[in-house]
Amino acid sequence: MRIGIDLRPLGGASGRRGVGSYLCGLVEGLIAEAGSDELVLFHQEGAPPPPGLAAARAGITAVALTRPTRGTTLWDQVAWPVTLARHRIDVFHSPFWTLPVAAASRVALVQTIHDLTPIKLRGSVSLKNEMIFRTNFACARLARRVIVPSRATMADAVALAGISSEKIAVIPEGVDIPPDLIARAEGSLPSLRSRLGLTGRYVIHTGGQDKVKNLGAAVRAAGLLVRDGADLRLVVTGDRGAASAEIARAAEETGLGDRLVLSGFLEREDLIALYRGAAALLYPSRNEGFGLPVLEAMACGTPVVAARAGSLPEVGGGACLYVDPEDPERLAAAVASVLNDDALARRLSEAGRARAAEFDWREAARRTLEVYRDAAAA
Repeated sequence: MRIGIDLRPLGGASGRRGVGSYLCGLVEGLIAEAGSDELVLFHQEGAPPPPGLAAARAGITAVALTRPTRGTTLWDQVAWPVTLARHRIDVFHSPFWTLPVAAASRVALVQTIHDLTPIKLRGSVSLKNEMIFRTNFACARLARRVIVPSRATMADAVALAGISSEKIAVIPEGVDIPPDLIARAEGSLPSLRSRLGLTGRYVIHTGGQDKVKNLGAAVRAAGLLVRDGADLRLVVTGDRGAASAEIARAAEETGLGDRLVLSGFLEREDLIALYRGAAALLYPSRNEGFGLPVLEAMACGTPVVAARAGSLPEVGGGACLYVDPEDPERLAAAVASVLNDDALARRLSEAGRARAAEFDWREAARRTLEVYRDAAAA
């Protein structure tokens, strides 16, 4: 079986976020688990090569594609059928972008839907992006199989996108933070603290600066803690986004001042270092299809305070504290309980590590290969 996978999102902004983590983890797992199946990894010309390719065996091929920077969704409907025929693809997996529906009669199409936030929470993305996502979800109805990362996302896919539950496979994502990376990260933490001006204790948010992340509530919760005497900083990682203005406004209203640290995008080692040094991850997102930052924090032994929303309770299980995301006072109280109770912090850290160990990219890859085979046989 020849399996084509669209890795072009790695070359754009999505490649620096959860979609990129998903693609890298899944592809490395597929390379290890594919056996006699052939993988054709389509990536954007000029972008870095697909992950794990240097150590790949025979039967793994990378193909660079040239596509226009505008109108990609429409262009793909014309270009993909020809490309897939040329490379003799049996199963084509789109892990993020819109499926080429014109190829549906000749190729088994598989789509990953990470979440349905753009139509579940109106205004969470621009109108243009909402329409692109609506097109994506409509095309996904023509896929032979649809992969989602959680039962919560499956419920949304059925209710909001009209996708048949019979074709949906729930495959949780994984986490891979090897001990040597943790050791290097811990060694680099002092210099990272100095670079960011971090003194004393801090809590972090690592999910990006989109509106759905509810960062205003995180800033207000941190402000309440500081007002009540906590020597604390809030570190928000990631590139500027739609919620950046909300963050600045909330910081001004709460008087958080330089206790709000905007680190910008961080490379992997620095991100792990921040997790390891943090008193807690504060993650009050209004909706998540999976919630990789929660999983990463747990894998690093960082206590997690998360929203009782979307898939977050499903991913964190009993290893996190959950709070109404619209209540900054309760968020602050949950963080305070971690800061002031060493036994609770240790329990959450240990439970988080154990919980994170249940999520493995190799297992996700094995289950994804089963979906490909089911799609080819359907």
